[in-house]
Amino acid sequence: PSGSVTMPYPQEFTIGDVYLPPMLVAAILSLAATIITTRLLNKHRLSRYFANPPLAFVSILVIYTVFIGTVFIGI
Repeated sequence: PSGSVTMPYPQEFTIGDVYLPPMLVAAILSLAATIITTRLLNKHRLSRYFANPPLAFVSILVIYTVFIGTVFIGI
């Protein structure tokens, strides 16, 4: 159709001769951000308010992955 708009497809990231998919890069960055966040929560004793801390870790990881993938990478 003449009125359709095509969205730009995110390109792979290249490190040397290795191509990395954008979702993998978003997941690696979000894992680092999640580890920092959970360490800060543990340091300030705020993680005691979570009923299931491992589930909270995974939830924070998913939130960061979606945020980084959407805002910074454009997935």
